[in-house]
Amino acid sequence: MKKTWGRWVWLAVGAVVIVLIFYNLSSNPEWRDFRWHRLWGSIVGARLDYLLISAILVYSSYVVRAIRWRFFMAPIKAASPWVLFVGQVLGFSSIFLVGRPGELVRPAYIAKKEDVSMSSMVAVWLLERVFDTIAMVILFAAAIYFEPVNPDTPKGVTVLHAMHEGVHVLFIFSALLIAFLVLFRFKAAGMTAGALKLFAFLPQRAMHSFTHFLHSFSEGLSVIRDWKGLAGSVATTTILWIINTTIFWLVFKSVRHRLGHLPWLAAALTLFCAALGLLVQFPGIGGGYQVGVILALTEIFNVSAESATGASILVWIMMSIPTLALGMVLLVHEGLSIRKLEAITEEEERAAGLD
Repeated sequence: MKKTWGRWVWLAVGAVVIVLIFYNLSSNPEWRDFRWHRLWGSIVGARLDYLLISAILVYSSYVVRAIRWRFFMAPIKAASPWVLFVGQVLGFSSIFLVGRPGELVRPAYIAKKEDVSMSSMVAVWLLERVFDTIAMVILFAAAIYFEPVNPDTPKGVTVLHAMHEGVHVLFIFSALLIAFLVLFRFKAAGMTAGALKLFAFLPQRAMHSFTHFLHSFSEGLSVIRDWKGLAGSVATTTILWIINTTIFWLVFKSVRHRLGHLPWLAAALTLFCAALGLLVQFPGIGGGYQVGVILALTEIFNVSAESATGASILVWIMMSIPTLALGMVLLVHEGLSIRKLEAITEEEERAAGLD
C-alpha cells in the first residue's frame, strides 16, 4: 500500500513538471502557431529503412548490456548470457510499462535465475549506472566542444552557455566518482566500517541489509582490480553509448528536412538532454525523455517545433515498441506474466530487505 501511494505521488509531481514545461513552451510564438499536419507528415513520411536499422540497433544494445553485466558479475558468478539478455529485455519492458519503479525487475530477475543475492545484483545495477553516467558525461563534453552550435534565439544562447559551464562541473563530479570507486574498492573494509558506524542509528534489520549491500558492492567492484574485466566493462559501455547515439541519429535522418542533416554529435547532445528527462517518466507514454528531445532540438539546433515533436515521438516508438514486442515473446517463452514478474521482484526485495 505504501509503495502504491509513493508511486502515485511520484507520478503527480512528474505531471506537474511536464505541465509547467509545456506551459512555458506555449509562450513561444513558434509553439502558438504549431501546425499539426506538419507533425503528422514528419511521422508518416519518415524513411522506413533508417527506422528498421535503428530497431536492429535497439536489439543489439540489449546484447551489449548483457555482455557488460557478465563482466560486472564475473567476481560473483559466471552468469548465463541468455539469462542476462532476457533480464535486460524484461527489465526495460517493465520500465516502459510501469515507469521508473520497473528498474528493479532486472536485478530481481537475474538474482532469481542465477541464485545470487538481490543486494549483489542491486550493487551491479548501481555500478552499471556509474559507468553509464561517466560515459554520458564524456559524450556530452565531446558534443559541446566539437559540435559547432549556433542557436538563433536568446534562450538557445543561454541554454548553450549553461551547458558549457555544466561540462566542467560534470567532469569534476565524474572524476570524484571514479576516485571514490577506486578508493572504495581498495579500502573497502575501512570505508565499510566507517559507513556502518555513521549509520549505527538504523534499525537492526536495516543495518543488516546495509551491511550486506556494502559487501556486495565491494565484491562487484572487483572488476576494477581485474584489468580484463575493467577493459571489457569500459569497451562494452563505449559500444553501448555509440549504439544509443546512433539510434537517435538514424531517427533524425529518417525525418529528413533540417533534422536529416544534423551530425552524429548533435544526436549525442540531444540524447544527453533526453536522459536528463528520465527523472520524469510516465508508464506507457514516457514523459520528460520526450521533452528533453524537443527542447534540445528546438532551442539548441533551431529545428521546427513540428519536426522536433515528430522526432521525439519516433524515438519513443523505436525505443519502446521493439523492446515491448520482444519482451512479450520472452515472457511467453519463460512461462511468465507481468504479474509473476512483479511477484518475483517483490519476493527478491523482501529477501534483501529492500521493501
